[in-house]
Amino acid sequence: MYPKLGQMKEVLVTIQSVYQYLEKLGPKKSFQILKNLGYEKLLSLTGKVPKERLIVLTQKLSEDTVVELVKQIPEKVLVEMIRENEDEDLVYFIHSLPMADLALVSRSIPPHDVGLLAKTLGRETSVEILKTLGIEKSIALLKEIPMKDFLWLVDEVQVGPVIQLVNELSVADCKKWIKQRGLEELPVLIKFFGVSNAIQIFKKLGMSKALEMMHLLGTREMLELSLLLSGMQLEEKNMPAIAMLKPNDLSAKNKTKSAPKKKQIPKKKKVSKR
Repeated sequence: MYPKLGQMKEVLVTIQSVYQYLEKLGPKKSFQILKNLGYEKLLSLTGKVPKERLIVLTQKLSEDTVVELVKQIPEKVLVEMIRENEDEDLVYFIHSLPMADLALVSRSIPPHDVGLLAKTLGRETSVEILKTLGIEKSIALLKEIPMKDFLWLVDEVQVGPVIQLVNELSVADCKKWIKQRGLEELPVLIKFFGVSNAIQIFKKLGMSKALEMMHLLGTREMLELSLLLSGMQLEEKNMPAIAMLKPNDLSAKNKTKSAPKKKQIPKKKKVSKR
């Protein structure tokens, strides 16, 4: 069957866009891109992305980078990346991250979220977060925390303290905290203790015991107790020189020892006289 008139017109417009796109790039660059990607790939891409945007992006990137970008990132994701992010942000991400990392981020974090991150915190800060925490850790955490909640946390306590805290905690600890306490209390704890003291508490107690204490005392009571202790005149030299017994050991020691059973002497059987 022959294609309909509307479909033919659409194909012709797309082909025209391809040629206009290649013409704007100059013969050398357009030839390399066409050679490495193939006409069909370009035809498909120019039919889904505005020609002007493709031209601007390609002009700011080397032909090798353009080819790698198209080859390593699925077309559907790449189209969404271009749609959801500004040209300058995209170019900065592409130049700042290794292609393998960029491809992993694009496949793991929705392009809309990446665009929101860049628009809210700036592209430089966004890349700093990804690099400081590591790509895999950043992806793991952003799968647990909706982007809007992460941006709320950053707005409450600033980027530096959030990066410092998360960088010191394992992904498992972060997940455990998020699952049991959420994010709402973190700004309260960081502002009250300071991020360095909060990290020391987590390291001293371990995440499980810290969560147990929060559950047992409640947030308000724990803060009040901490404030009370901070005002006491305590001397490290008054700490006992020997390690205190653990509660289990202490209770075991205080148990009264059961008296040993006396051996019963078997009674002699009476011999009946005949």
